[in-house]
Amino acid sequence: MNDSSLRIILDNADVTFSGRPALRGVSLTIAAGERWLVLGGNGSGKSTVLRLLRGDIWPDDDGREHRIYRMGSSPDRASPIGLRPRFGIVSPEIQRAAKRLCAHQPASAMILAGPRDAVFVQGRPTAAELDTLGAVLERLCISHLADTPVEALSNGQLRAVLLARALASRPLVLFLDEFLDSLDDAARDTAQQAVEQAAADGAAVVLTSHQGAALPPGKAQGITLAGGRIIDRGDAAAVRGRYRKSMAPGETEAAAPALPVSEAAPSPDSPPLVILENASVFLNRREVLHAITLTVRQGGHMGLVGANGAGKSTLLKLIAGEYHPALGGRAMRPGLAAPEGFTDLRDIRKRIGMVSFELEADYDKELPALDLVVSGISGTIGLFAAPADKDVAAARRWMEFFGVAELAERRLGQLSAGQTRRLFLARAMVGEPRLLLLDEPFSGLDGPSRRVAMQAVSAAARAGVTVLAAVHRRGDIIPEIETVLRLTAGRLAPL
Repeated sequence: MNDSSLRIILDNADVTFSGRPALRGVSLTIAAGERWLVLGGNGSGKSTVLRLLRGDIWPDDDGREHRIYRMGSSPDRASPIGLRPRFGIVSPEIQRAAKRLCAHQPASAMILAGPRDAVFVQGRPTAAELDTLGAVLERLCISHLADTPVEALSNGQLRAVLLARALASRPLVLFLDEFLDSLDDAARDTAQQAVEQAAADGAAVVLTSHQGAALPPGKAQGITLAGGRIIDRGDAAAVRGRYRKSMAPGETEAAAPALPVSEAAPSPDSPPLVILENASVFLNRREVLHAITLTVRQGGHMGLVGANGAGKSTLLKLIAGEYHPALGGRAMRPGLAAPEGFTDLRDIRKRIGMVSFELEADYDKELPALDLVVSGISGTIGLFAAPADKDVAAARRWMEFFGVAELAERRLGQLSAGQTRRLFLARAMVGEPRLLLLDEPFSGLDGPSRRVAMQAVSAAARAGVTVLAAVHRRGDIIPEIETVLRLTAGRLAPL
């Protein structure tokens, strides 16, 4: 097989999900060694294009005339069988699946399964596979994570592991769907260098982006999608320039709708929402948080920053009651208790709104979007009883606020990462929480959606909801946050 002769051809390809068009009339040819930038807003079809090119889904009408894999003088084929082990992919969808299906597997097992295009490793790895494993771990500076279970990896660490999995296949094509999201600055630099090396070794790179992320050096082409159709194509730099101009805020951009809550100042006599005293957390016998002492007062909005694996997500889960402190530490939530003073965590969680990638991964992808948002009222994963009419009405109001009302009947597995994130923001707000815990809340959002989401969180903070946000980018900290703390190796300190 001559790797340099590979071509993937889409010819007027359509894709429909549950009777709804996802792509329409897409024509595109990806050749070995090329660099492609795929731009577009949330729900424009970027991820679907990557899945179609890779062979994860079929075009409509069996697709045999609309998608072709061509290798030199070999007969054209419609199926990717035999090629997909050499098609590396990193995407939010793959990351959610890894959290669900591979939680107890070590990172090394996930990476070893990549070249086999498998979820699990069957049988003992060969010496060559182990050599490849060591090489990609070292290239991405994550050798220390080899034996760490997937469930204990931070979002950024798992994203790096998935990139290692893709690189381990010696890819003919790298499909990268917003692959830099959740990575800290150092990890982003390392990931970009690794992708540049793969491109220099001959891999084609197809990269999706909301912001127009940088491609590896060299001549590149680009397309912009809207409504499942290609609306612009050409030189990547020119396409990116036109896209950024179209996504920039302008004088005619509609203002965000009014937040469905009224502003209220926090009461100075209110008890602290959360008190942590000497709280340490161990996961898989490893100390992730060390002796955390923190008081969260009503209206005391906080930002959390730190490198991948520093413990930010774990701290938010500790505050939410999903993790418990080790012996000698305490976690109290007096300001979240029921009026009667009861401290049942099931009741407390109804007063906490949360947005996180882990929460997204916990949901069945067949659940309708409306049910997801309604579940925020009870603080449960999914629904266990028919919701009241007033709860459904509240969910629809918040879905309208975040611009996802039309997705009410859609299944989660049919939605883009950005659409999913907006739904989880609606879920977090629908229960009128006292405390909002946000773990990279604006990750995966296009420019306009990000602006609306940040305005919503700011308005919630002014309305009396206390906000704790873990972020990598300082630009994701809302103006109402005055206290920013840094986590370093599980230890908390002022910034």
